Amino acid sequence: MEALNDLIQIHADKIAIYEKCKYYCAGCYLAEFVEDLVQQGHYFIGAIRSYLSSTAAGAPDFVNRALYQTWFDIRALYSANRTPGLLAALEYNEDATIRAYEMVLTDLFPDRELRHMLQHQQEILIGNQQHIRRMQDPPGHYVL
Repeated sequence: MEALNDLIQIHADKIAIYEKCKYYCAGCYLAEFVEDLVQQGHYFIGAIRSYLSSTAAGAPDFVNRALYQTWFDIRALYSANRTPGLLAALEYNEDATIRAYEMVLTDLFPDRELRHMLQHQQEILIGNQQHIRRMQDPPGHYVL
C-alpha cells in the first residue's frame, strides 16, 4: 500500500507542475494536451484512492517513501543537468512516472485487479510519452 500512496503523491506533484505549465502554453497548441495531462492525473489519483478505500488501507501517508524519493531524485537530476524546453520537461515527468510504475509493478503482490489497473495507467503514460516525443520531432521524422 505504501507504493500506491507514493503513486498518488507523484501524480499530485505532476498535477501541480502541469498547472504551472498551463501558464506558459496558454493559447498555444500544447494547452489542450497539458490540460488533458492534468485531468488524467486526477483520474489516476481517484482510481488509486478508490482501490485503497476498498481495501481499508487507510489514509495516505507520504513520509519517507522510497519510491517517492526516487521520483524526486529523478526529477532533480533532470532539472540540475539541463534546462529543458516545455516538451522535454513533460517527457521527463512522464518518463519518471513510468519508471515509478515499473518499480511498483515489479514488486506488486498478486492482486489481478490492481495489477490490471496500474498496467492500464502505465500504458496511458507510455502513450503520453510517445505523443510528446512525436511533437518534439520535426515533421516527417516521427518515430513510433
